[in-house]
Amino acid sequence: MASGTDSAYCGVGVRGVAMFVDSFIWLLLTFIAMPIIGLLTGNIETSNGVYADLDGIAAILGLTLWFILAISYHTICEWKYGQTVGKYLVSIKVTHENGGSLSLQESSLRNLLRLIDWLPAFYIVGMGVLLMSDQYQRIGDRVANTIVVRK
Repeated sequence: MASGTDSAYCGVGVRGVAMFVDSFIWLLLTFIAMPIIGLLTGNIETSNGVYADLDGIAAILGLTLWFILAISYHTICEWKYGQTVGKYLVSIKVTHENGGSLSLQESSLRNLLRLIDWLPAFYIVGMGVLLMSDQYQRIGDRVANTIVVRK
């Protein structure tokens, strides 16, 4: 739990490193989502490896599945363990503002709001809001009553 001082809360730097690590997992998730949609839509080639040639509705389905997998990765990891792989590697975790564990609903809400935090690109809105917060909370943290602290 945060001690009430700014030193316990995690700002842009360490959270950015954690997100950088997690972005590699997001990239790996595209290699799961796109072939699955390719198989389901018949838009997959296996002549020189596995290649999903997605466009139109199939591409939208692939991106939708990837988004669901990526948000689920953050939601489940933070709900069950308080941290993603990236957060684990930099020794930070997500807690409720009262220091307790996140509920599934809080974790879901926090992570669905990544869409707003990410705007217009690369978490610009999220970083701005985070820097204006005494507890370094992005929009998702504020709405879900969560904080990111050092472990």
